[in-house]
Amino acid sequence: MSNSYYLWLNFFTGGGAIGSSTAYFLTRHQLYNRTIHSVALLEASQIAGGSSGKSGGLLAAWATPKCIAPLSFKVHGELAKEHGGDKRWGHRNVYCAEVDLEAQDLDKAVDHSHLQGIRDDEGKCPKALDWILPKSLKTYKQIGTPRDSAQVNSYLYTTSMAKLAEDHGAQVIIGRATKINYSEDSRRVVSVTYSVNGSTTELEATDVVIAAGPWTTNLFPRAKLLTPRGHSVVVKPSENLSPYILFPKIEPAPDTTLEGLISPEIYPRPNDDLNSFDTVYASGPDDYDVSLPSSTEEVESDPQKCTAVWDALKSVSQQIHDGKIITKQACYKPQIRQHEEDEEVGPMVGPTGIQGLWLATGHDEWGMQNSAGTGLVMSEMIFEGKAHSANCESLDPKYFLEAE
Repeated sequence: MSNSYYLWLNFFTGGGAIGSSTAYFLTRHQLYNRTIHSVALLEASQIAGGSSGKSGGLLAAWATPKCIAPLSFKVHGELAKEHGGDKRWGHRNVYCAEVDLEAQDLDKAVDHSHLQGIRDDEGKCPKALDWILPKSLKTYKQIGTPRDSAQVNSYLYTTSMAKLAEDHGAQVIIGRATKINYSEDSRRVVSVTYSVNGSTTELEATDVVIAAGPWTTNLFPRAKLLTPRGHSVVVKPSENLSPYILFPKIEPAPDTTLEGLISPEIYPRPNDDLNSFDTVYASGPDDYDVSLPSSTEEVESDPQKCTAVWDALKSVSQQIHDGKIITKQACYKPQIRQHEEDEEVGPMVGPTGIQGLWLATGHDEWGMQNSAGTGLVMSEMIFEGKAHSANCESLDPKYFLEAE
């Protein structure tokens, strides 16, 4: 280490949306000086290889926790405006609604005219939501508007944040973090050990932010997490769909033989750098059936669970039914504990009690939404000693960590 300046090494274990956003904001902080500060993004496989590359990408000012969600929604919008996020990572404002739908068996119906007839919703549904079968829609409850709701392509957002951090001096290292090393009295961080193809390297660090998602516990056992797995599909519809994100409850229509349908969330997406055409992303319920593998590269999807998402999707929309699946996938999320909808549980954002060791994990279903805000407040904590853009006291890891 040079005697002429103080070298500040920050290592982010995990190249997901949280780590990439934190790296971005550290390299944009007013106290950051790339000649004396070193920011590294340490990722075991590939940037956005986990849930950050496979989530629906919903952004909502009404998300949880309330202490950071409005800030993060606002910051997402600012990032999109500054960096052309509408083109670069598919940022756009949307409507969101909870709907009750009746599934129709379009595979067996020869004449679909009775399903595609004049809408009889009696004003329950906006006219622009014209891709749900009229006879399927039973109730419509708007929960978000373009003023407080948006979406991104999660993979493109995450990889863009990592690239923008690189542009300002951050280094992306592809290697598996195996150990965080401490001083003899265990009171401060001194280095990180990582492995590449069986060869290990130890790098000095004054600050380490563990943003490893569901793999956090491997590096810091006191941060116990559940690791639910979710399945999703991406579909190319026969026509472009209006920007309405739907949270449905799907039941079979009385005159069908359909049964056992799930209720996947439905996200129409605009064309982007991954696909030159509009797509539809849909995700099914979480399960705890399969243990967390050692890396994102080893995550396996269950074909039956992906088929269940597709079967439900194609029963409520002719445009989706007539489209084709282009992606089937699965991912794991970091969850502090199971909770009720809208119940606030975490995430863990802040110091661990060990000097230089920070946590940014446990974001559960709101990881993409809260990534930008988390990155911003983490940069403030590291450079200034505390967050000032939001009051994150309730997210202090001390409330969630197991005792030593």
